[in-house]
Amino acid sequence: MKTDEQIVEQAIEWMLQLEQDDLPATERAAFERWKAADPRHSTAYANLTQSVRQFDVPRKVGAAPAILRNTLQQKSKRRKTLKRIAALAGLTVGAGALLDQFTPVSGLTADLHTSTGERRRTILADGSVVTLNARSSADHLILPSLRQIRLFAGEIQVQVAAQGALPFSIDTAHGSVSLPAGTLMLRYQELRTDIVALQAAPSLTTRNGARAELASGQRTWFDQDSIASPHQINGGENSWVDGYYTASDTPLAEVVAALRPYRKGILRLDPAVAQLRISGTFPLDDTDRVLSALASALPIAVTRVSPYWVSISSRA
Repeated sequence: MKTDEQIVEQAIEWMLQLEQDDLPATERAAFERWKAADPRHSTAYANLTQSVRQFDVPRKVGAAPAILRNTLQQKSKRRKTLKRIAALAGLTVGAGALLDQFTPVSGLTADLHTSTGERRRTILADGSVVTLNARSSADHLILPSLRQIRLFAGEIQVQVAAQGALPFSIDTAHGSVSLPAGTLMLRYQELRTDIVALQAAPSLTTRNGARAELASGQRTWFDQDSIASPHQINGGENSWVDGYYTASDTPLAEVVAALRPYRKGILRLDPAVAQLRISGTFPLDDTDRVLSALASALPIAVTRVSPYWVSISSRA
């Protein structure tokens, strides 16, 4: 079976051929047969096309227009440019187009959504205030008898306005959190949902029926089956609302995870340094400054292949 990399390489070669004005009809028919032969073929070509054509990726990754025009006339250089775009986009068959590094495609149809590096504050019809972190998405439904948010991706802070005894629920794929009033924060991850009760005492119910109460000032996480034991918050969990990430003897992997929604591109972390620990407050809106600060404080090297491809590894 062909690897993802081989399929992307074939997609690049087809794109080069299809750019020829005098391409024979037989070759165009062969291209259609190639796409139909394996669903991964059409997916790879569609992702590459999105990155290159629809969203002007060559200019975004730093290629000057004059250089791009020249490379179009030189197949070997054009292939190199396309391979660079594919690499920067993280294009394997299972990956999204580079567009997703700017605005997550999966969240575009949600009522509320944010792109890379964006935070958004919204006042709902009941007076509750919702703040979305970068690369987050949620739906909301506010009715006289129902108040509900569905968090699909990312992180959210909700300042729930009191409306008598009418509860306000926040749902994820793992379960539901309910409270009549107060302020709390949820972060959705693939395997679990993190919750921080900033000034609230919410009830938690997992998708498969486990239940628990969380006291104000506590945090925990839950998946579809269980709820972890709570512990006290450290006070900096929601500093992202003001544009900062607060680390308190935090593994580097968690700091990098907080930076990724604020960078348009790939931020790679070598597992060998992922558990290094650091404390400090870092500005999310200036991730280059944060990376420089991390490199000064830890035995790591930050390698900038381009503005859209940065690697963090052990310092030699």
